[in-house]
Amino acid sequence: MTGLRIGGLASGMDIDSIVEKLMTAERIPLDKLNQKKTTTEWQRDAYRSINTKLKTFDTYLFENFSLSSNFNKKTVTSTNSNLVSATATSSASGNLSLEGVSQLATAARAVGASTSAMGSTKMSDLNIADTSISLKAIKADGSLAGTATKIDIKATDTVNQVISKINSSNAGVTALFENGRLSITAKNSGDNKLGDEIQLTEDVGDLFGKLGINFSSDLIAGKNAKFRVNGLDTERTSNTFSISGYNVTLSSKFNEEIFTDPLATPTIAAVQLSSKTDVDSMIGKVKEFVDKYNELISGMNDSLKEKKYRDFPPLTEEQRKDMSDEEQKQWDEKAKSGLLRSDSIVSNGLSGMRNAIYGRVGNEANIMDTFAEMGITTSGIFSDGGKLVINEDKLRKALTENPDQVVKTFSQSGEKNAIKDTRGIVQRLRESLKDYTRTIETKAGKITQTDSQYSLGKSLIDMNNRISSFQRRLEDIESRYWKQFTAMETAINKANSQSSYLMGFGQQ
Repeated sequence: MTGLRIGGLASGMDIDSIVEKLMTAERIPLDKLNQKKTTTEWQRDAYRSINTKLKTFDTYLFENFSLSSNFNKKTVTSTNSNLVSATATSSASGNLSLEGVSQLATAARAVGASTSAMGSTKMSDLNIADTSISLKAIKADGSLAGTATKIDIKATDTVNQVISKINSSNAGVTALFENGRLSITAKNSGDNKLGDEIQLTEDVGDLFGKLGINFSSDLIAGKNAKFRVNGLDTERTSNTFSISGYNVTLSSKFNEEIFTDPLATPTIAAVQLSSKTDVDSMIGKVKEFVDKYNELISGMNDSLKEKKYRDFPPLTEEQRKDMSDEEQKQWDEKAKSGLLRSDSIVSNGLSGMRNAIYGRVGNEANIMDTFAEMGITTSGIFSDGGKLVINEDKLRKALTENPDQVVKTFSQSGEKNAIKDTRGIVQRLRESLKDYTRTIETKAGKITQTDSQYSLGKSLIDMNNRISSFQRRLEDIESRYWKQFTAMETAINKANSQSSYLMGFGQQ
């Protein structure tokens, strides 16, 4: 508890101002400790900012290169895209000849007779109480769903509400009600060879019967697409399917019967599909990779070379009171500059990334397995700090002549052992990014960690303890000053009283 404080009434001195100035001097070590704490927090945040950028770049590498299909792009040419269109995956090879589509895939469907019901008609108007229906339908693989989907219907539901319940369920069908007629269509096309691509397994209140559908007589079976590919008779449950690395879509039937005039020869006998490497797309991917890599290391190099202004420590609260907002901003910019200048963690992380970039993939002779061999090299300008540059002509030649090898060099998973490292460059780079990230987290932690879990955090804990201890010490010092000045004022006041007494006594 603070004792009685007596101002300068007796001495005429501004004791408050004197104590304040004395305490300002006493607080200098505390201000320096707080400034050191602030600098440590800024440095921690600077490290974490780098980790955020590393994570963003690692995610980009994973999404664009870890799967070769995301990098190895191919285009498809169809001799008649109105009849057959296609896209190609990275595994597409050879040519496909679709020599006739005798039948397109269709979905099973049941169409009801005309009724007097309307969308607003309630189930109770159809003499249907609370009930349920159970449906199952053909799946994408052509098999019938093993378990039916139960849909509860209330007597107060309207026809439109029942349609909505069916369509939002997992029954695998689409219901439509127009002009008093109901249709139920399987969402997946194809023939399951049993003629029951849609099954009504339970209809307690004969709801479908009241809406004009009899599944035993009104169901039209689905059909498979039938065609010949490279001379082989083939069927698919859908008009869109994958075959030999191609994703094919059939848009129309075509065969000799349809396109033959009695007096003419067939006009369309086959549609040819062929694929080739999409060199332009892959060059664009490589350019994007190089741009993002250069942007990442450029920011780190800037941090390493950023000037440090030692005459601009973090501002204290007292200093901020005497400065405008613009002055504070300019000061803070200089105070935060150079936080990671010549930092070993940053420079070692950059070295690890460069080593991953420059390594040879595998150890086989006479194959293209380095970036340099495909036209990606380091800038010869020292100030670029290891940025990559592309010889587009050399890269285009490599992609045209041996695209699969370029893809392997970039993104094959491979393995690393004491003898060789067959991992693609992107895999190596991602590992170096993870090592870099872990090193930074050991130093600066991450937002989900407590201060005791990383080295800078432990320093902050120590500084906070020292700050608390120093603040208690300053409180004691301030109390001592006030006690001394109060004693002085009391003594002066007593002396003044005695002097007045003596002067009064002498005048008697």
